Amino acid sequence: MTEAAARGDIRRAWLDEDEANLSAARVAKHRLVEQVRRLVDAAFQLDSGDVGYGSEDASDADADTARAAQFMALAADAEALADRISTLPRIPRAEIEGVNASQARRHDTLLVERSTINGRGNPLAPPMRMWADGDVIRGEAYFTAPYEGPAGRVHGAWVAACFDEILGCAQGASGAFGYTGTLSITLRRATPLYTTITYEAGFSHREGRKIHGWGRCYADGRLTAEATGLFVIPANGRMGHGAAE
Repeated sequence: MTEAAARGDIRRAWLDEDEANLSAARVAKHRLVEQVRRLVDAAFQLDSGDVGYGSEDASDADADTARAAQFMALAADAEALADRISTLPRIPRAEIEGVNASQARRHDTLLVERSTINGRGNPLAPPMRMWADGDVIRGEAYFTAPYEGPAGRVHGAWVAACFDEILGCAQGASGAFGYTGTLSITLRRATPLYTTITYEAGFSHREGRKIHGWGRCYADGRLTAEATGLFVIPANGRMGHGAAE
């Protein structure tokens, strides 16, 4: 499912690469990022025990005090870990350092590493993977409680964000990339949490600097949403996604 994209495929910046091509440190970083995602999910779902609002029952007060102490201890542990991580070397940032230093490490520039949607090195990204199937890009996403909108359902903004990413990759079948100009989403039915959501997207046609694409997503084989996108190639033709060797 996640085989490395062929060399010369300009969509490669978004697509998974064989971990055998990655350094041991980068693979370990991906493991750390996975655990940070777990931490976010676990922290989000902590029960603060406010069911007894306004109760004068002493046992409720004692339970609240004990729970608060437990949470404060966990907060101290999290703070210590964040402090440890913040002392380690940072990715060079071109916009801060004034040079395109990150180009020296190709993986740091690729969207599959840094994207807020499918970036393996970005803990904000939901667990999403994308791969090429000819001219079609396919993907899978798995949304947990932090991505909830209506009870038990994925927030529509996340459904749309995944479309933006996968259509953004799929437009590469045109031979070029453009920035998102218009993204139209039709939500056919609620998208459930804790279910593998399958995405597919493709290139439709190109008109000069305008690239048109389409997308669909499914839960358990049922269509939940579809999209169309218009992407506009910059006048200078350069996108800055990072190298796609």
